[in-house]
Amino acid sequence: MATPPNRTEPAGRAAKAGAGNSIAAGGRLEGTFRFSGPVIIGAEIRGDVESDDLILVEATGRIEGRVRAATLIVHGAVAGDIEASRALEVCTGGRLEGFAFSPSMRVEERTIVSADLLIAPERTVAHINKAATVPDLYNVAPLAPARPETPAGDTAVSKSAAG
Repeated sequence: MATPPNRTEPAGRAAKAGAGNSIAAGGRLEGTFRFSGPVIIGAEIRGDVESDDLILVEATGRIEGRVRAATLIVHGAVAGDIEASRALEVCTGGRLEGFAFSPSMRVEERTIVSADLLIAPERTVAHINKAATVPDLYNVAPLAPARPETPAGDTAVSKSAAG
C-alpha cells in the first residue's frame, strides 16, 4: 500500500469579518456580548458589549454596561464605562452617560452627554480607575427616556391654584 506524500498544510487564516451583525429593535438582552466586525444594535442590552470594529446604537437601541469598540456611534442611549479606541460620536437625539474615552469625539446638537469624558491619544490610569467604580448596572434602574422636545414657539403655560 502506498503512503501519501508528507504534506504540510498552510497555516489557517483568521476568518474575514462579514458584512456585520445586528440585534434588532424590540429585544431585551442581558449578558456579555463580543462581536467580530461591525454591529448595529436596535435592542436594549444590559451588560458588556465589545467589538473590534464599529458599534452603531440605533435610536431604539440602549446599552447599559461596559462598551468597547474601535468606533462607537450613538443615536440611542449608552450608559456605563465606554471606550472607543478610534472615534466616539453622539448624534442628534443620542444620550451618553458614565465614563467615556476616545481620542476623537463628535457631539451633534440636541444630545445629552452626562459623562466624565477623556478625549486624548491614550486612556489614563486615573480615568480607568474612576470608571472601575461604576456600580454593577444590573441593580440600577434603566435609563429614563429622553424628554420629548417642545417645538420652537410652543411654550408651556402653568396655572396656579389661585387661577
